Parts: sequence; C-alpha cells; structure tokens
Amino acid sequence: MTGPRTIIIGGGIVGLSLAWNLARRGWTDVTVLERDHLNAGASARCGGGVREQWSSADNIRIMKRSVRLFESFPQDTGFNNWFRQCGYLFLAYSDEQAALFEANVKLQHENGVASRLMSPPAIQRLVPEINLDGIVVGAFHQRDGVCFPFAMVWGYAKVCRELGVRVLPGHEVVGLEMRGRKLTGVATNRGAFAADLVVNAAAAWSPRIGEMCGVALPNHPEKHEALVTEALHPFLSTCLVPMNSGMYAAQTMRGELYACVGLQKGPAADYDPSFAFMRKVSRLLIDLLPRAAGVKALRQWGGFYDITPDTNPIIGYVAEPGNFYQFHGLMGHGFMFAPALSELVADHLAGGKLDPDIANYGVERFARGGLEAEKLIIG
Repeated sequence: MTGPRTIIIGGGIVGLSLAWNLARRGWTDVTVLERDHLNAGASARCGGGVREQWSSADNIRIMKRSVRLFESFPQDTGFNNWFRQCGYLFLAYSDEQAALFEANVKLQHENGVASRLMSPPAIQRLVPEINLDGIVVGAFHQRDGVCFPFAMVWGYAKVCRELGVRVLPGHEVVGLEMRGRKLTGVATNRGAFAADLVVNAAAAWSPRIGEMCGVALPNHPEKHEALVTEALHPFLSTCLVPMNSGMYAAQTMRGELYACVGLQKGPAADYDPSFAFMRKVSRLLIDLLPRAAGVKALRQWGGFYDITPDTNPIIGYVAEPGNFYQFHGLMGHGFMFAPALSELVADHLAGGKLDPDIANYGVERFARGGLEAEKLIIG
C-alpha cells in the first residue's frame, strides 16, 4: 500500500477531484464517502460558471489554473464537460463599483488575465437585448465561461474508479472514531472504515462532521435558488452578473435562460424552492433583459453556499485530531475552484508542500480576525 488509508467525506467535485489527484500521486487506499447519490448536492445545483475575474491575486492565480484544467478535462479524463467559454460580463451600477472594476482589471492584468472594461455602448453591442439603465461600466473576460456540472462529477468519479479509488454513494457518515488524539475510523450507515487520514470535504455540512470529533467550524449553509425557463432562440452570448443585485444569468446551449440569486441570509437546512425567490428573480431578470417578460419558467430548485466569515476557504489540518484535514468553505464557488485547489491540496497531503496561495486558509486564522474578504462574490 502506498499512502495512508484515506477517507474523504463528501462526493462532490471537491472530494472527487482531490481523490483523483491523490491517486495520480500514487496513493492506493483512497475512499470517497457520499451520503446520497452522486450529483445530489451542491456540485449539481450550481450554474457551472467558471471565471478568472476576481479581486485578489491568489484567487486569480488559482482560477487561471482551474480554467486550464476545465479546458483539458475531456482529454485528461475522456469525459466531455461541455465547457463553453462565452465570457463573463460584470455590470457596475455606481461609481464605487466602477472604481472596484478598474482596480480589479488592473490586478487581473498584473496576473496575466486579459479582462477589459466596457462602456455602455460596447455592452449594448455585446448584449443587444440588455437594459442599460443605471449601468456605469462593465468588466468582461472572454476565457470565462460555463460547463455542465453533472459531467464534471461523473467524469471525476469515472477516472477515480479507474485508478482504484472506492467511490461509495449512499454512505452517510454517522460518527468519527478516535484513539487518543488521532482519528482511526469513520462510521457510516453501511459500516465502518479504518482511516489514517480523514478529509472533511462535506461543503456546507462540514461543521456537522467536525462536531463528531469536537472540532468547531465557523462556516454554515446559506440557501440560494435557481431557475431555468423554456427555450428561446439564442440571444444571450455571455454570462451576466449585475452587481446591483448579485444575480447570475446566462442562456444554455439549448436556449433556456438560467438565473440564480441569494434570498435567505443566515443558516438554512432545506432544499425546497420558494415563491419568494421566483418573485425576486423574475423581477430582476425582466429588468435586466426585458425580453424575459412572459417567458415560462420550467423548473426551480434550491442549493447551499458554504459560507465562511471572511468569504475565503478553510483548508488545512486542525490542531487536534492531527490527522483531520479540512477542505471546504468555498462559498458558492467550490465548483470552479475545485480542479486547481485539489492539485494544491494533494501536493500538501502527499508531499508536504503547502503552496503560498492556500497557506493562509487554515481554520486557526479566525482567532486572529480572518483574511481580507473577496469582493467579487456573486449572490
């Protein structure tokens, strides 16, 4: 056996991409436990957006690598993720937001991302159907885009299994077994698994896992909802993010409009869709794209952001148990960050190399007040 007996709790894109990266580094005893079926949780409930536009240098660098991994995913795994680089267009509605865009674009250029500011007339040329009222300036980057979330999970599960990783849906963790100051096993509803290393990749539900061994974690689930409409003739060629609402809107390759926005702030626990969301997102979507008026909604659903106090991830070992590694707290953007972050985490676990871009993400930082917040959080 090469590498420790490793249990990864959470079978979304974060847990599966990490398992694949560990297996590629020679680890032969890796198990991924998922409490439900694959694609039951956050990975499949997101919009599949992927972008290099961020307001901090570490996020920009990480996402540059992630975009390359999304691009190469079909070749790396033999599974098509339908990654479509249609660009992201952020929209500023105030001078303060415009100043933030200018600073972001400067920082992005310094880190090799060729984003650009767009005037309202340029925005109109890119999105002829848009309502320009109140828009001061836009920020656009063509390499940003969207892919099919289900395919990323299926593809990672496929290559994990090909490399000998045990991917076990329907295994809900019900307890963590300890001896002294170390975890020795993970108990599930379908039996127990011995472990030398346990990775908590349970996203917004990770605090529940932490509680099982006395580890208090500061993140919590925050409910967001999304909808898709009936198919329309394609007219929206990019992803839109109006900063006056935090909504995300795009059109799928089949022609449906897709939109999501936060509604309920604070802890939440159910996936049930709500009429309050339908009312809010409909008004926002029609105001931004008047053509959406009268369009039928086909489906709406709920999901959860994994919220941390400073909007940055939680990555690294805890003080005790010493073999309990945290990999969560990715807000609403774990889907896009997972491919690159999983490489960095695998390097840390397998080789002891802690990359500077994730070195400050340990949970102990919150005792010191946390990190500077990311300014381009959607929702």
